[in-house]
Amino acid sequence: MTGASQVRQWILIAVGFGLSGLALYYFLGRVDGQQLLTALRSANLWILLLCVLTKGLVLALNATRTRILLLPLRRYRFVECFVPWLSGFVTDNLFPLRIGELVRIDLLARAGPLPRSSTTAVVGVDRLLDLVSLLILLVVAAPVLTIDLARANRLILVAGIVIACVSLVLWLATHPSVISRFVAALVRPMGRKAQIWFTEKAVQFSEGLGSLRSWKSVLGVLLITLLTRTVGMLTIQCWLWAFGLSLPLYAPLVVILFISIGTMIPSSPGFIGTFHLAAAYALELMGAPPAVAASIAVAGHFMATVPWTVIGLFVCLPGIRRVRHQRRDSIRTTGFSQA
Repeated sequence: MTGASQVRQWILIAVGFGLSGLALYYFLGRVDGQQLLTALRSANLWILLLCVLTKGLVLALNATRTRILLLPLRRYRFVECFVPWLSGFVTDNLFPLRIGELVRIDLLARAGPLPRSSTTAVVGVDRLLDLVSLLILLVVAAPVLTIDLARANRLILVAGIVIACVSLVLWLATHPSVISRFVAALVRPMGRKAQIWFTEKAVQFSEGLGSLRSWKSVLGVLLITLLTRTVGMLTIQCWLWAFGLSLPLYAPLVVILFISIGTMIPSSPGFIGTFHLAAAYALELMGAPPAVAASIAVAGHFMATVPWTVIGLFVCLPGIRRVRHQRRDSIRTTGFSQA
């Protein structure tokens, strides 16, 4: 790793921790500490424990979706997809730079064994599906948030970009040779060895899009994605029940939307600060008192991250360590012959 790369990484880490610190400072500065503690003590712990189960169900659904996307390459066992998902989740909660996706790519490739170029394509489709579902949530929540979609130029632009990306991915999945030809033309000025290596990686990447050639698979992963969002909203409803808070039926939709957008902001591991501020602000927008909203954000974040992070440490730590030692902060090739 070059000195310039190290400097960039330290800058990104500093920015993430800085933004988390600012969000946490603003979050805590808006409520009285004693009121926050009082609200936390009032929570029904048994209902909050349900959030551990719903979080596990979300991880299981994500693993099932990945398993479907991997079917054209190899029939993975459920545990072979669940452990990489859990490992990525643990990594993002403990280490900076959000390298959980890189850990997942690597562990899926090792479990195959498959080329990392193929598992990179699968994980990329995973992320794209999450982005599509987030856009659907935003459109559904627009009337509640009084967003005029006809005038929301930025929203329309984002929707256009997402639709274009989805269309491009589906077209590339049904025309696998296009990727190889495009890469071959792009690397033609390079040496013969480089041409062969890049072309091979392009073929492997197109193979990772194989599940999108089946409408049955596409429908399956879309349904699982929407089900995952529904379980996420059920988790937020459990927060409200635990604190005896009665809000409109659409409140969980608004909260999960704010959390999804808030956690996109660079932050410290575990999305500390950004998660809390997004959740509390959304709850207040729905009518929750500030102290109750803050306590729900604290309890919700704890139940969403700590139990499964602790469980994951016992299950996934050896694999995470191996990936970090061998690949560090990015999936980098050390030579054109590397698989």
